[in-house]
This record gives sequence, structure tokens and C-alpha cells, in this order.
Amino acid sequence: MKFAITKMTAGLILAGFATVASAVPTAITTMSITGGSFSMNGGPADSFIAGNINSAFDVVGAYGTANTGAPATGLFNFGFFGPVSAFTGPGLTAPFGGSSTAPGGLVPTGTAELGGALNIDMSAWTAFWNNNYFNQGNSNVVGTVNNLGNYTMSWNSTISGGPFNGSTGTWVMNGQLAVAAVPEASTYGMMLAGLGLVGFAVRRRKMA
Repeated sequence: MKFAITKMTAGLILAGFATVASAVPTAITTMSITGGSFSMNGGPADSFIAGNINSAFDVVGAYGTANTGAPATGLFNFGFFGPVSAFTGPGLTAPFGGSSTAPGGLVPTGTAELGGALNIDMSAWTAFWNNNYFNQGNSNVVGTVNNLGNYTMSWNSTISGGPFNGSTGTWVMNGQLAVAAVPEASTYGMMLAGLGLVGFAVRRRKMA
């Protein structure tokens, strides 16, 4: 009876470990875009779909991949504006770079919890339109992720410089992401405690 109770206790601890580990926000490793919308100054939103986007585009991808430069990457077709390319760098940190230098910053990084919250630094998000670069990023973007890794997020960004100086762009983005499982130290402790209880129970059974 004692052995059975010990096994049940260990099982509960291990189950608790699995639950806690899955609830820990972890680093985003890949982040694709399947669609979304853009609007300016509260006007009507122009939507975009995955068919307009380079299939290799990864929001958190390193420089030198499909995220680099314009107008070849992240191509969106926005009614009034026509083709708009978006990417995540590389570039200078100036909010408006004219036609010679691109704004931007570090590759976006963030954390996500499957079935929970998404938090990501999108300050490098850059749009290219009519031979001009516009920084449209935000360093504190939040969203939600379901258990399958499907996310939605939105943010506002005010343009500084250029023909749309002072205008605010609103982005809504949907897609698929993957995270790296990195349990907290406390969850490792729970796992070790559970394994220890199992080992102790097995040893007592052999000695009995």
C-alpha cells in the first residue's frame, strides 16, 4: 500500500512538472506570417495574405536570410499603396532613411507561451514603399498563441520623417511560430524529486 501511495505521489509530481514546463514562456525560434492587415491614422485596413509573402520569410530570422533588404522580401499588396515590402533589417536605427539607408535594429526576439501570451521586440520592422524606407516597428508588441503555435499580434508605430511624417500605422499580423523548450530551474527540481521518489520506492520494494 505504501509503495502504491509513493508511486502515486511521484506520478503527481511528474505530472506537475510537465504542466509547469509547458506553461513557461520560452524563446521564439521561428515565426512565419500567414496574413494580416495594415491601416494608417485609423483609416480602413488593407489586408494581406500569405500568397504575397516570400515563403522563406521568418520574422525572427537572422540577417542574411530572406529578411534582408527590399523590395524582394515580405511583399504585401495594399490597395491604395500598391506593393509594400517589409523586412527586419539590417539597417541603421534612424526612423526614416530616405532612399539610401534603411532603418531597423536587432533581429526581433521574444517569448511565447503555447496557449498563452506572446511578447516580442519588433523595433526592427521596416517597410519599403515608393523607393523610401519607413521604420514601422514597436519594441513592446504583445499577442496571443494557441496550443498549436498559431499566433496573432498587433501594434502601432508613428512614422518620423518622409512624406507620411507624424502618421501612425497599425499592423495586425497572424502566423505560425515555434518555441524552444527551456524549463525553469524549479521545474528541473520537481522532476528530480519525482525521479528520486520512484527510485526510493523501487529500492524499498526490492528490500522487502
